[in-house]
Amino acid sequence: MARYAIWNKKDPVLTPIGEVLTAEKWIERYPIAGLESIRVVCAGGEINGGFFGTLGQMKEMYAKAGCDFSACVTDEDILAAIEAFEDAQNTSGGEATAEERIAAALEYQVMASLPDAEEV
Repeated sequence: MARYAIWNKKDPVLTPIGEVLTAEKWIERYPIAGLESIRVVCAGGEINGGFFGTLGQMKEMYAKAGCDFSACVTDEDILAAIEAFEDAQNTSGGEATAEERIAAALEYQVMASLPDAEEV
């Protein structure tokens, strides 16, 4: 299931706390959603009110972080690129390197050798 979706400004919005909001109520809560020029991004799936953003702002933010949109043609392509970028960011790093483990062990040694704090 996709993490994000473009909201069509007509379907009801279901929030994580169980609210069922009409499109009008959602626009009342987020007035920017009512602007014709703004493409609203919501959460993918049934609980679509778990996220609110604008596609233009998201694209700008992720481009600054290094996401490549050069192959994107549609709004859905942009959302897919953002999701792939997030997935890559969340899975990179994985296992600690030998240097990171050594540094952590040295930090622990230093902290363990410090005297205990005395109460005043």
